[in-house]
Amino acid sequence: MSELNFLQEIELIITGLGYECVHLGIKTEFGRVKLQVLIDTLGGINAGDCELVSGHVNKFLDDNADSIPALDKGRYYLEVSSPGIERPLYKPADYQRFQEREARIRLNNLLEGRKTFTGIIKSADSENLTLSVDGEEKIIPFELIKGGNLVFRFKDEENNNSQHNKKHRRIRK
Repeated sequence: MSELNFLQEIELIITGLGYECVHLGIKTEFGRVKLQVLIDTLGGINAGDCELVSGHVNKFLDDNADSIPALDKGRYYLEVSSPGIERPLYKPADYQRFQEREARIRLNNLLEGRKTFTGIIKSADSENLTLSVDGEEKIIPFELIKGGNLVFRFKDEENNNSQHNKKHRRIRK
């Protein structure tokens, strides 16, 4: 079974259980293969949700471990978790879904002398992300994006930042 096929099978298992499959990733950590699974649902994720998904995915992997070369002959570990409140954004559909939310974008290469932008997601299509940064719209090609995530701010932090910005605007005048 190819890597793509077994990841698609895992995604079907997750969606069949009623969860959104946010991300499936395979990487090597400390000499062992790690299969990372991020799940979400409208009400949020708790330990019981992770345990349920982990049990189903583990059964599938145990039943098919010999036919999945990416899993290093069964020497792997599975991590099932929530994406968290600063949810990672992986594909254009993620950015479209979270329009009008604040996000931090990290780039592979410099764009306008920067590798990181934080702003409000205005739009996204298959090629570009439009991000409002300090009131100015930046068009960022997805091919430059290394990673992105939502930004969580406490209400007091938003108010403090707003007050701080107002003070600095007055001083600059």
